[in-house]
Amino acid sequence: MTTKERKKLYCYVDETGQDAGSKIFVVVTVASLEDQEKIRQALLEIEDAAGTGHRKWHKSRPARRLRYIRDIVEKNLCAGDIYFGIYEKPLPYFFPFIEVLEQAIKSKELARFEARIFVDGIDRQKARELTNALRLRGISLQAVMSRRDESEPLIRLADMWAGCIRAAHEGSAEEARIIDQALEARRVWIVTEAPQKRKTP
Repeated sequence: MTTKERKKLYCYVDETGQDAGSKIFVVVTVASLEDQEKIRQALLEIEDAAGTGHRKWHKSRPARRLRYIRDIVEKNLCAGDIYFGIYEKPLPYFFPFIEVLEQAIKSKELARFEARIFVDGIDRQKARELTNALRLRGISLQAVMSRRDESEPLIRLADMWAGCIRAAHEGSAEEARIIDQALEARRVWIVTEAPQKRKTP
């Protein structure tokens, strides 16, 4: 099968934990083969119902962002397409991106697809470096591209999951329940988790 004949696997990536106050770094990839416009419309409807609008996790009110995540889970939106890794800091910046993307793409039967990867706010130099690193891992992809959360609901979805996962890992009981339920139902997949145990709520 040639590159032109391959189906497109769309991957949207965001992270949390670069701030000095965090001991962990969380990367989330949404890896989807579905109709992208259909997903975007569904996400916009959930954002409107939850009241989060185009805001990211840390800029949304707690009740609204929890409503958003609960709606995502209840409606099975992108169920099975969410992959994440939790890493202890410090660590090389690109390692988590490479690992989570590689595992997400390979889980979708790599040989059949060409990946289209969009990373929140990545600059051109880092995009080239990430593209080359993934190609060295045997992944077929177009050049990694930047996509801002303000214009892409699927990047905001990755951000919301990242925020929820971080909050759960840091001891928030409600977020922990959501993550545990999503993992049990296989709506999300964990690539790796920091050796330290989750804080007890």
